[in-house]
Amino acid sequence: MAWIDVPITHITFGLFTGSTPGATVSVAAGDLKLFRYKLLGSDTVLVDFRIAKAFLTPANAAVTGVTMELNVPFSSVFFPTLGPPNSFMDAGQSYTNDCVIAVDPGSLQHVPAVVAVLNESSHKVVLLIRNVPDSNVNAGGIGVVGFFGQIAFEVEVTQKI
Repeated sequence: MAWIDVPITHITFGLFTGSTPGATVSVAAGDLKLFRYKLLGSDTVLVDFRIAKAFLTPANAAVTGVTMELNVPFSSVFFPTLGPPNSFMDAGQSYTNDCVIAVDPGSLQHVPAVVAVLNESSHKVVLLIRNVPDSNVNAGGIGVVGFFGQIAFEVEVTQKI
């Protein structure tokens, strides 16, 4: 199976629970450098992403994580015992992998992060980007971050691909 690009119109960016109330995130089409997936069999997918800049409003918002809800022809597997998504790292998330956050895109300032699949009872595919050493993705307070990584996880195919 070949890699399939996910257009920006099929990604809804959001902020994770616990972020500054009313804060928002936006990503311009030109800042979506790479977002694609590849099915690795009938029930596993590999997602590869690179976001050059995600703009946070207000610029000094505390951000516990950036979410990406995907409109793709497969759905997430729900694990009832994991519980719903919440601000603790040990609940409400299923598959995880390392990734990187550029805390000041274009500079050398990068921190280790994690990409996780949120455990959604609706079976929506929602990825979460969180930093590892701190609970605030926007710790630099400049209002723009970048991130990149890759994650493999179990899916249910809902449409012929």
